[in-house]
Amino acid sequence: DCEFLGIVGRNGSGKSTLLKLLSKIYTPTKGDIEIDGSLVPFIELGVGFNPELTGRENVYLNGAMLGFSNQEMDAMYDDIVKFAELPEFMDQKLKNYSSGMQVRLAFSIAIRARGDILILDEVLAVGDAAFQKKCNDYFASLHGKQTVILVTHSMENVMAYCDRAILIEKGKIIEEGEPAKITEAYLKLFNLNS
Repeated sequence: DCEFLGIVGRNGSGKSTLLKLLSKIYTPTKGDIEIDGSLVPFIELGVGFNPELTGRENVYLNGAMLGFSNQEMDAMYDDIVKFAELPEFMDQKLKNYSSGMQVRLAFSIAIRARGDILILDEVLAVGDAAFQKKCNDYFASLHGKQTVILVTHSMENVMAYCDRAILIEKGKIIEEGEPAKITEAYLKLFNLNS
């Protein structure tokens, strides 16, 4: 059953820690985590990029890190460049890219990763408004086809994409349910405790 799960909470509430536990970046100090399927964490886009290499070389490097062969990357390359909107920059060194260009390239590679569950930590907030819309449209196209765990501060994204959401405070789930219920609880938390 593919669903979009939103995870919301204030800064420091434990959202990113939870994602790192799910992604096996952190080991739980007690209890166990069981995951039915393979995870693709989109936690830090561009990890592994080499600023001394060209955009083209970084596409292949990151593809290899995701487990793709050169032949598979050859087949995906044009789609990656088109999605990133960077065709004229691919033979320039990454150190000459703006941070926005680097994030667009990283995102365009990362969405090719194979897995049953995508974990997204605030990645819908990358790039300019036009690129954010493109990213949002891409994730909307996954609805019903892919399980997605979305950590966000955007209650609009929770309402637009999520089937269910949880609210975390001080490392504990304090509310779980429909997006509208969680949005109300989230806003109430800020009104009472800010």
